[in-house]
Amino acid sequence: MKVTPAKLARSFTLLSPVLLTACLQPMAELPSLERREVELRDREAEAKAPPPPVESITDPALARELTAILARADKAEADFALARSAAQQAAGAARGKEVGSEDWSVAQTRISALDAPRRELAQILGDLEELYVARLQKEAAGEVKPGGSDQIEQARTSVLALLENQDEVIGRLKASIAG
Repeated sequence: MKVTPAKLARSFTLLSPVLLTACLQPMAELPSLERREVELRDREAEAKAPPPPVESITDPALARELTAILARADKAEADFALARSAAQQAAGAARGKEVGSEDWSVAQTRISALDAPRRELAQILGDLEELYVARLQKEAAGEVKPGGSDQIEQARTSVLALLENQDEVIGRLKASIAG
């Protein structure tokens, strides 16, 4: 079957109403393309915000647990900062160098070293989320006084901001040495 301009014009004329009705669907059913609130948050400011004061928690067991978790987060962040310094120096030396060169390989190795403290921080975030869910369940069941879940959520938000900041650092370093 040969397609002629006349057949093509006729097909288009018949399909035009169908195509136009698709464009006229109500917009209320479609998701908005506006930026969501979570996309507008200042992650760096959240990362620099101090964790919640553990002393204000009335449940001593929860206060001890949060203190231990936040100490682990501080150590993971300090380990990341130390590794970041070495990775930044290596990435600076590798800029403009050929992919596979000695400087590029050293930079890749140093950037990869950032994954261990980042992975530890991700594990801490998971621990906080488990603690948060367990606390909410206990509060809902009336086993503990309400309020501890708020401190856990603050700590979780702080650790999440640190994790996202680390992801940005790793992404920038990788991009800086990409061929």
